[in-house]
Amino acid sequence: MGYLEDMLVRNGVIYRAPDGSSSYIEGSILSNSLVVRNSHGWVTHRIERASNGVDLVVRNVSTGLVEMRMAA
Repeated sequence: MGYLEDMLVRNGVIYRAPDGSSSYIEGSILSNSLVVRNSHGWVTHRIERASNGVDLVVRNVSTGLVEMRMAA
């Protein structure tokens, strides 16, 4: 997940705190999508396929809004 993780870190979705805590990407086999969890384990973002079936979108769980779109 190198490229995907780098892109999310640059856009502030994944953070690395100085105290060692960080958010991380986790795969979900049942829903066939990826999620970003914070250091407490709460899901903050979902990474899904866009409506065109090729691109990826990063959706904020609390607002439901798409924060970022990544071309495949």
